[in-house]
Amino acid sequence: MHEYAQDAMTYVRNYGRLDLFITFTCNPKWPEITNQLLTGQTPSDRHDITARVFKQKIVVLMNYIVKQKVFGAIRCWMYSVEWQKRGLAHAHILLWMFDKVRPDHIDSIISVEIPDPETDPELHSVVTTNMIHGPCGTQNPGSPCMQNGNCIKRFPRPFVADTISGIDGYPLYRRRSPDDNGRSIIMKVKGKYVVVDNRWIVPYCPLLSKTFSNHCNVEYCNSIKSIKYVCKYVNKESDMAVFGIADPNANDEVMKFQLGRYVSCNEAIWRLFSFTIHERHPTVVHLAVHLENGQRVNFTEANAAQRAERPPATTLTNFFYMRKRSFQRRKKGDAVAGFADVYSTDSLGRIYTVHPRQDECFFLRLLLVNVRGPTSFNSLRTVDGVLCTTFREACQCLICSKNDSHWDLTLADATVSAPANQIRTLFAIIIATCHPSNPNALWEKYKDEMVDDILHRVRTTNFNFDIESNDEMRNEALVLIEDMCVLMCGSLLSTLGLPAPNRSRHAAFNLELQREKNYDLDEQAERVRKNVPLLNAEQKNVYDSLMKVVDDGTGGIYFLDALGGTGKTFVISLILATIRSRSQIALAVAYSGIAATLLEGGRTAHSALKLPMNLLMVDKSTTTSAQRPRIQRQRN
Repeated sequence: MHEYAQDAMTYVRNYGRLDLFITFTCNPKWPEITNQLLTGQTPSDRHDITARVFKQKIVVLMNYIVKQKVFGAIRCWMYSVEWQKRGLAHAHILLWMFDKVRPDHIDSIISVEIPDPETDPELHSVVTTNMIHGPCGTQNPGSPCMQNGNCIKRFPRPFVADTISGIDGYPLYRRRSPDDNGRSIIMKVKGKYVVVDNRWIVPYCPLLSKTFSNHCNVEYCNSIKSIKYVCKYVNKESDMAVFGIADPNANDEVMKFQLGRYVSCNEAIWRLFSFTIHERHPTVVHLAVHLENGQRVNFTEANAAQRAERPPATTLTNFFYMRKRSFQRRKKGDAVAGFADVYSTDSLGRIYTVHPRQDECFFLRLLLVNVRGPTSFNSLRTVDGVLCTTFREACQCLICSKNDSHWDLTLADATVSAPANQIRTLFAIIIATCHPSNPNALWEKYKDEMVDDILHRVRTTNFNFDIESNDEMRNEALVLIEDMCVLMCGSLLSTLGLPAPNRSRHAAFNLELQREKNYDLDEQAERVRKNVPLLNAEQKNVYDSLMKVVDDGTGGIYFLDALGGTGKTFVISLILATIRSRSQIALAVAYSGIAATLLEGGRTAHSALKLPMNLLMVDKSTTTSAQRPRIQRQRN
């Protein structure tokens, strides 16, 4: 799936931002499904029918879009099918168009308003049945989309008189209020009737909704920055689950854990039918990146020696072979004007991405990007007639004879497809090992791309997507970059030509610490006041003993053991509330996720302390840096 996401970014690199992002969901009430059910059956009883019908619907939808060009000529497209533990399938579709969708054309394609029931009753029925979010919020606080009193999907959306094209992400679509001729309906939610207006409508295309009568979300994408998240989301891997095998006759609650893919019944049928999960056009051809004789070799015991002696060819070795000899071009594709016997196809090419920690392969890739017409691995390691020992040495010698434009191009290429944390890692490697002449100029040019994930995290945490990047976020990025530089070369940023980060500001920006200090003191104090009198004598003795240790600051390790149902969780929760009511930090850590959910703010020990999954591996240390936010939280 990572490969598919990189292929999607190849489209972005060649053709710019995508235009439309469509989520097409299976509707179990489609007549093609219900007409095939036997008496007493439901769609969940016949996943073979729902899978076949949804596959046919996707084929029809893609023909509708690509061949019939309902949105215009499509330059390239990609879709992936997923299930997300909810049973029925849905497809995420990305579309790049020849004629880009202009902001003034958005309203002709996408709507977020309730249709007129008199002029178009069919569309009105489809939208009110399939395209209403929730309602949630105060009308339904128990909705699955609610977290900490806020809707993670940001509903209800504000009323907007006219569509506004946003700077980043999705635009603000026109949502007229009832006072501005906007419509509303009354629907029943949790046994009570509520008014639903345009604020609760999910963006849809009237043409597609009326044609397919299902949940079909259509979004306009107007920013390159949002594309990386969209492409990664569309091509994410299958859901995973941790499950345990319990022995009812054993004292241990859980004897063994397994980590595996979660495959629902519908997904299993889909795979048994060999239906495609991912499709795209045009084809993306990959140039392999591997060291000499480092390509992957598949072998058996019978042919191991033969395969080792003659390893298989790769696109990289074939490229070297073609460069060494004159070859006859296959006359395939469309003739290129002005070039005799040269033909082109709509296929695109890209070089596999390599993580900077793969030292030699990473520098081999840099040389492949910047050296024209290499004929072998040795030719890549040759600079000014001198054969270098390693690709890293060759890369450094090559760059020493040039200016910093190479690193500018390297970072520019990374910002198109790589997430912000990988861009920071790449930048740290460049300034720590390659010594560019003006690292501060590179930082100033690409600092916004390096804080993109920090900005996204802050927006999500605060449920405010209007927040813009600021000095605190850039300071946090500098702290992370400096931590990597210290590990790689033992130097601080101030010695490498970059501004030194403010560590105290970084601590103030520590979200882990803020989360633990964000409890309502009055609420915690009220919980203590109400529950302390409810403690029995034995519970009160435990409570007083532990609180005395806290008040004295002596610390210690205590083990609370009692039968189930005797109030262990009640006492521990009360101790946590007492400490938090004093504006102090109390971490609730448990061995299992189920136990952690019983405590307010509970975390598993593996997550909070970064413990290895197998605690018997005594030679394996934790992976937490002393400068990480969670360590600063624990110190407090």
